[in-house]
Amino acid sequence: MQRVEPLCGRGFDQLNQPIAHRSALPVPCRAVPTVPTPSAPLALVETRRSRDDYRMRATPRAGSPLLAAGIALVAVLVGGCSGPPAGSPTPLPSVAVVAGPPLAGDLSGGTPVQLGAASHWAIRDGRAFVATAPGTVRAVELSTGVQLWQASFEQGEPWDATPTLAVSSDGSEVVAVRTVDSAGAARLDLLRVATASGERVSERLIADPGHRWRVDLPPRVLAVDAETVVLSSDPESGRQSAVVSLLDGSIAWTIDQEAIAATADTVITRLGGQIRTNGAHRWVAARPLGPLLALSAHAVVVAQDSRAVRLDPRSGEVDVLTTKLSEVDAPCVRTATEVVACLGAPGVVAQDLALGRQLWSSRTHADGIAAIADWLYLWHSPNRGDVLDARTGEVLQQNVDLPAIRYADASGVLLAADDGYRWVPYPR
Repeated sequence: MQRVEPLCGRGFDQLNQPIAHRSALPVPCRAVPTVPTPSAPLALVETRRSRDDYRMRATPRAGSPLLAAGIALVAVLVGGCSGPPAGSPTPLPSVAVVAGPPLAGDLSGGTPVQLGAASHWAIRDGRAFVATAPGTVRAVELSTGVQLWQASFEQGEPWDATPTLAVSSDGSEVVAVRTVDSAGAARLDLLRVATASGERVSERLIADPGHRWRVDLPPRVLAVDAETVVLSSDPESGRQSAVVSLLDGSIAWTIDQEAIAATADTVITRLGGQIRTNGAHRWVAARPLGPLLALSAHAVVVAQDSRAVRLDPRSGEVDVLTTKLSEVDAPCVRTATEVVACLGAPGVVAQDLALGRQLWSSRTHADGIAAIADWLYLWHSPNRGDVLDARTGEVLQQNVDLPAIRYADASGVLLAADDGYRWVPYPR
């Protein structure tokens, strides 16, 4: 049965971070949020703009709500493009102490990479895991472009749609899902593959005797832990989500709402939070929640009523981060030391995720935002902008050529290219 793939648009990468697509930058179909990475030394430079002009220290008033942080992502996604928060957020890789942020000239060369649209690939530990139609999953070493292994689905007759996938929270498995016809009915086919070896762990047609899931295009694999996988359907398929047992491939529970994030114990939908194990209601959102902007072990950042808000996944308690969120596709990014920075009104706001407090704010307008390690990259034109210290707001580089960052981790940086992406090992 032939199905048409969804067109490109706003979305999230396999790290459950927001896609860091900026309209001002030349990008492929989907762009990826950044995840922290070390970078090579660069000397800090003097700037004509004063520190006080660029940022304003934030001192919360007594009794006022703390502006806490929640991400890309990437790599973001979130992200992801963030250590992948599939199932439960995992610690970020350690970041080397270096002298300064890398600019466009420091990230030349690299390996051409073809990844496809979001939800069909993931990056972990310097390797890309890519799903291809009609039913294969392959692992590629990003530094060389060499294929490490390939695994295939074997059950049912596949639909003409690329499988979706995600890496488990502990990094040990890739879980991929495709739609097939089997015994005269449409089914979801779930494949588990060991990331290290490419060995098939299991393949099961998802058991749904009550027909609670409306089978359509492969749903997004939102999160994976040792016992369950969280699926979220494309909104065009009718807004539905499910938690599936990895033990026997059965659906544990479903809900007619779109899930936007999942932690170790909570699935967050547009309308509230459900206990991950059984689907029981944990809390109900006062107003509908928008797309995921950032995710960590401490909090979730989502859009709500054109604002960025910090959300406690267990209680549903909300704190406002920005009074008006920027209209760029990925207005928030998470850094190496769990700082989240958002573009909004009046400008840039940075919050400490772990401490739950605002670090600084700035009235400076930016057309896009990304991060490497603990540096923020702010675009003021398609290729140029400023680099700031994410924790202090200090301007480190001003009006310089910026790299087209799409994702970064401790092994390298993924950059947008004319024909797809480039992976540049960094530091080098």
